[in-house]
Amino acid sequence: MWFKPATTMLIRQLKRGELTIFLLATMLAVGSVFSLSGFGERLNVALVQKSSDFLAADRILSSAHPLPPSLLNQAKQLELSQASYLTFNSVMFYQDEMVLTNSKAITGSYPLRGELKVSNQPLTNQATDSQGVATFGPPQRGEVWVAPELLIKLKMQLGAIVAIGEAEFTVSGIITFEPDASFNLFNLAPRVLLNFEDVAATKIIQPGSRLNYNYLFSGSEQQLQQFYQTIKPQLQSNQNWQDINGERSPVAGALERANKFLLLASLLGIILGATAIHSTAYRYSERQLDTVALLKTFGTGSRTIKKIFMLQLAIITTLGIVSGLGAGYALQETAFALVNHYLPQSMPDNLPSISIYSILISIATGIVCTTMFSLSPMLRLFNVPVMRVIKRDLAPSALNRWFSGGIFGLAIFTLLLLYSRSISLSLITLSVAALVSILLTGLAALVIKLSSGSRFTATSPWHLAIASLQQRALQSSVQIASIATALMLMLIILLLRNELIDEWQQQIPSGSANHFLANVTPEQVKPIEQLMAQYDITTSDLYPIIRGRVSAINDQEIGQYDSESSDKNTDNRSGRQGFGRELSLTWRDSLPSKNPLIEGQWWQAQDTEHLVSIEAGVAKRLAIKLNDQLEILIGQQTISARVTSIRDVNWRSMAPNFFLILNRAALGDMPSTYISSFHLGQDQHPLLTRLLQDYPTVSIIKVNRIIKKLRQIIDQVSLALTYIMLLVICDRTLVLLVQVQVSYQQRHQDLVILRTLGASKKLLKRAIAIEFLIIGALAGIIATLTTEVALWLIQTYVIKMPWSPHPLLWLFTTLGASLVVALVGTKACHQLTKLSPSELIRNLS
Repeated sequence: MWFKPATTMLIRQLKRGELTIFLLATMLAVGSVFSLSGFGERLNVALVQKSSDFLAADRILSSAHPLPPSLLNQAKQLELSQASYLTFNSVMFYQDEMVLTNSKAITGSYPLRGELKVSNQPLTNQATDSQGVATFGPPQRGEVWVAPELLIKLKMQLGAIVAIGEAEFTVSGIITFEPDASFNLFNLAPRVLLNFEDVAATKIIQPGSRLNYNYLFSGSEQQLQQFYQTIKPQLQSNQNWQDINGERSPVAGALERANKFLLLASLLGIILGATAIHSTAYRYSERQLDTVALLKTFGTGSRTIKKIFMLQLAIITTLGIVSGLGAGYALQETAFALVNHYLPQSMPDNLPSISIYSILISIATGIVCTTMFSLSPMLRLFNVPVMRVIKRDLAPSALNRWFSGGIFGLAIFTLLLLYSRSISLSLITLSVAALVSILLTGLAALVIKLSSGSRFTATSPWHLAIASLQQRALQSSVQIASIATALMLMLIILLLRNELIDEWQQQIPSGSANHFLANVTPEQVKPIEQLMAQYDITTSDLYPIIRGRVSAINDQEIGQYDSESSDKNTDNRSGRQGFGRELSLTWRDSLPSKNPLIEGQWWQAQDTEHLVSIEAGVAKRLAIKLNDQLEILIGQQTISARVTSIRDVNWRSMAPNFFLILNRAALGDMPSTYISSFHLGQDQHPLLTRLLQDYPTVSIIKVNRIIKKLRQIIDQVSLALTYIMLLVICDRTLVLLVQVQVSYQQRHQDLVILRTLGASKKLLKRAIAIEFLIIGALAGIIATLTTEVALWLIQTYVIKMPWSPHPLLWLFTTLGASLVVALVGTKACHQLTKLSPSELIRNLS
């Protein structure tokens, strides 16, 4: 009975365009959430997959002892790809020369991720990692592949016979690229790769030997998680499960921040889409007041009216969700096509598929937004009095504002929580939205109070504009709220994007160090600096390195302090296990850059007391305070040093970092070697050969690969954020158009009266332009204020980066918002100002 009238009305309204903006808002909300969430999730998975090259696998299980076969069989049952390698230090002999090496015995499937490049030809002066061919699996039995510096240090060629332990090997290849090469600045031994089956022949492994077994696994995330949950109860204290986000990962910090930013952008997209739907639902219900009154006049019951409009809402929601999912999928594929086009080497061969969760959260967004945000307008619509047919100024009683606001807030919070799975992040985002609402409520009251006692002149466009705002104070406040919210979200994404990328680029600026010199003796410092000067290369500060162990704190054995920190969650970014082993110590007269003091003071160069500065994370973990005494064992000598400062260390910087830094009086007379860093250009690689030939004891560590990967991540996220910005601009434009359309009917009536009373077209055009200028300016001011508050909260508590104010933002946002809103508003009302009074009356009727 009611189904046919409902569909007939729906088709008629679609043809007349009354539901077009509602449908577009639903489609854009669902499409935005689907594209942002799907793109962010898939991009993060793609980044992790590509960055897994640094581990040569998706996961690594390291152990001091071989794993039992039963555990490896469980991985086989889950169809995980497997490989393994064993690392140990050994001495390589060639003729009368010998050198300490770090041997790596690999199995047949290594590496599972990334490429191992080996050259069987002498290297040229080009970049090493650009030479060689991709190789999978170990060398042949009786053969080894060696790092290029070994050929130089031992003065040998390919085909040379070398000895490791009691076995002899033929050097058949040069390692030009190792996917999981260590970036530990204090692990200086050059690499040797051999077949795992040859380890027994060397007879190096003896009881008490220091070995590290590493088992590599690759597969789907579900398989890996299932395997980990299975073996987790079986893991011992000397076994560690690692992924790309773990401590061994040199790109973990960049991946974490990129993931958080994409999550935040998706959350803001949810709010923006919800705002558009709420505004369109309000406009739609306002336009249906007369229709409901007529239906009641014709005897249609309230239950039937509810069914009619609920069916229309369900159909619009379904159409919006389906079209939104299609548009979101198209946007995702377009975005990945752009990433592949501009950054072809930074993505995996097979893109991850769209997750079911991304689809479900997008559908939930459409359903929750259209039902919850339409609830208040629909309830008001159903209460239209029948007498409105005769007296059109009769309107249904407004619902309680707390009730409406509660529904809106609950719906937003539900969506944010479902997507982010973080109560704190959802509360912060919702709190900012609530702050906007409170500010706008105060603004509406202020506008009414300031204008209530004013006298208006009908010939002044400024007075007409202010009178219009006063007449529609609540409606104007809603317009300003929606515009300010959309503008705020766009500013947050734009500014956070810029600050995040700026901070990354400050960590790896152009020309930053990509090589480290280590094991430099004091006698070699001056000659090496002169050699560097010949190639126009400037080295960073030289840090003396002394190995030592903290044995006691305040005369108590270190074990008593360290007993509570035996877990694997220590803040150890450089790969060393806190104070449970020897540390690399250094001394300095001045405070290193990017090591700001949190507590205490730095010493003077002439201080004779033994003093030490400690890293903040270790100080907190071991409960070390200022003026505590540390006993440090260096060789057979013990020194005591007083803690004078606690430092915050930027472990992500491409510079040597230390847990402990002492003063000259404490370590200045200790034997030491030096470490330094420098930037090597593409045409300066012959310097490396010269350094190794002239100073065979010096070690060179290359970090250009990690810098390249970090820059790839920055480029990918920058491109993704450009795409997100386009979506936000589309959402913001739609919200602005919706808000102009909401006041269209009332503005039409006002123009009829003013034109009938003799107001000119020119006067009305100016009044409308000024009104929208004021709306835009107020929205810009409020958006700037809330943006600053939101950025402070997000940067301080979510992304963990410093915040600074943006004074110029107030000027540019206010001017830009007022001009854009004025242009869009006057354009939307342009046709009304062109009509004559008789045409206005005819259109109104």
